[in-house]
Formats: sequence, structure tokens, C-alpha cells
Amino acid sequence: MRTDRLALSGILCMCHIGVTEEERRERQRIEVDLELFADLEEAGRTGVLKRTIDYREVCEAARGLLESGTFHLIEAAATGVLDLILSRFPVARAVVRVRKFVLPKVAHVEVQMERDRPA
Repeated sequence: MRTDRLALSGILCMCHIGVTEEERRERQRIEVDLELFADLEEAGRTGVLKRTIDYREVCEAARGLLESGTFHLIEAAATGVLDLILSRFPVARAVVRVRKFVLPKVAHVEVQMERDRPA
């Protein structure tokens, strides 16, 4: 199977995330990057949307999950996005990066996770 790559970078979300209740009280800005690996050959040859991964649906699904939930850790947010992507979209493998802008004098904190579709 081919493993072509579809990437979405800098998906902005406003999320209840943090270890303390005080930190979770107000939504915080996070950014998400996704790399999705799948066979995109047929879509490339036919130009038919149904033969590929609709990146608008991917983005809306990831944002919907993150903005409707509450997470203590960015690791939990990343795991939730991976589980969603692998269960809902025809990808063989997915990589997610979640960035949180929380520490003073630090551009961001980031976690990256990668998972293959379960057999």
C-alpha cells in the first residue's frame, strides 16, 4: 500500500485544558498539526473528493472534539484526536502535534504522538 501524506498545519482551537480547575476555567488557545498517511493515488488520478480524505471534515472533527471537551494534559488531547482520526477516516497512520501557549518566556509546549491504524 502506498503511504502518501496529507498534512494540516496550525489548526487553531480554543480549549478547556490544564491541570488545575483554575487553568481549565477559561478556554486557552492551542494549535494542532496533523499528518495523515494513506493511499491517495486514486484521488490524484480521478480528482474525485470521495476518493480521498476530506481535510475540511478532518479539521472540523478535530476542532469539534477539542473545543467540546475538557482535558487535563495536552497528551490527553493528542490521544483523543488520534483516536478520532483513526476511527473515522481511512488513514493507515496519523501523527498529531498539540501546542499549548502557557509558560512565560517559552514560545510553546508541544507533544507529538504517532499511531498506526489497529489491525
